[in-house]
Amino acid sequence: MGKKYSITSIVLIVFIASCSFTTIEQGQEGLESQEDTSPEAALSTPKAEISGTLVIYSGRKESLVSEIISEFAITSGVKVEVRYANSAELAGTLILEGANSPADIFFSQDPISLGKVAKEGFFDQLPPKILENVPNWANDKNNYWVGTSGRSRSLVVDIRNVEDSELPNDIYGLADEKFRNRLGLAPTNSSFIAMVACMIELDGEEKVLDWLTKINGLGYKEYPKNSPQVAAIVSGELDIGMINHYYTLRVLAENGDEPIKNVYLNEGCGAMVMPAGVGILSSSQNKSAALAFIEFLHSKSVQETFTNTVYEFPLVVGIQPNTLLPDINSLNTPPSLDWSVLSLWQEKAVELIAQAGF
Repeated sequence: MGKKYSITSIVLIVFIASCSFTTIEQGQEGLESQEDTSPEAALSTPKAEISGTLVIYSGRKESLVSEIISEFAITSGVKVEVRYANSAELAGTLILEGANSPADIFFSQDPISLGKVAKEGFFDQLPPKILENVPNWANDKNNYWVGTSGRSRSLVVDIRNVEDSELPNDIYGLADEKFRNRLGLAPTNSSFIAMVACMIELDGEEKVLDWLTKINGLGYKEYPKNSPQVAAIVSGELDIGMINHYYTLRVLAENGDEPIKNVYLNEGCGAMVMPAGVGILSSSQNKSAALAFIEFLHSKSVQETFTNTVYEFPLVVGIQPNTLLPDINSLNTPPSLDWSVLSLWQEKAVELIAQAGF
């Protein structure tokens, strides 16, 4: 089994983030800031008047979004400072900072972390012009954040050692003796925690704790994140990993001969499709630039980058998904998930993960 994380370390992961920033200089000289920084006023602000510094807390990895953010800085003339960390960490940091946070934008890998910040009342509501860019399921029901791309939970399997016929219909079926010493997972990963929160909401704490405890007893292998699970399967040290779908697709895009594939479960939270998303902090000092950044994330070029480079599902209508992606409508995500409700279960999910011995 891999490295273990105590409940103390998991709680720290959720609530403490690194203080380092990456600064991206603007491509042109900025103009004077506007006095009215409300979202409505910002939308009416000509793009030429967007200026100043934009502070982004990014739970999306630097390797995935740094070029996108740099392009925004160059084309908008806005100086950008980015703080990269785990989405759950940054949500905890924003709550601790409260109204004194320097952040303008929270760019999150998962909707649960966004919901946690929204629950505390630290986001502005976004205007319809922004929200209407993507489907309703990918937005906060109270309009505090908006989706930027879609990500599905999946299993990555070694096609040399795993038969389709032995795989379960849902995530609970992995708690079976036939999978002893064959499973991998990343228990501190934001998306795994989001999946467990979904399971608690749909199935209750007792069933989820029983599942986690059984998985822990099957000689699972623990990883700090998703990509090492894919690498472990390629190398033959692991049969089945619990990941987000795009990690497998990136490897296949680089080398289609690898003996791996994604399996999308037939039902339940193990088949959950989640939006990555973004919200504007109420304490933001540059809301015009923050809204411009969200519009930039919904642009054709950026949506095409998400699907053709990151292999996520584009959310804006009219963008052609990469051919490696399944039809998003064929995935069996639980219907009508309320991301704000799931955020209420995040701390309980962390607690149960630790209680089960991870």
